[in-house]
Amino acid sequence: MKTLLYVLFFVNLLFISNIIAQVPQQINYQGMLTDAGGTPLTGTYTINFNLYNDVTGSSAIWTETQSVTVSHGLFSV
Repeated sequence: MKTLLYVLFFVNLLFISNIIAQVPQQINYQGMLTDAGGTPLTGTYTINFNLYNDVTGSSAIWTETQSVTVSHGLFSV
């Protein structure tokens, strides 16, 4: 009986560690949008998001365009 309990404990431990180790499928991003003079903007804007493999920005490895609601310059996607 004790052996069965130990086996169940370790199986559960492996299952839980697998769940915790999962890579998130989304990235949360917050920012501030201002005009050229630094005044915070309010409204809906189309924003392009790009991820690059290196600092030179040769070609994006991921890109997405979203319609973002901005309030007093602040947005979160």
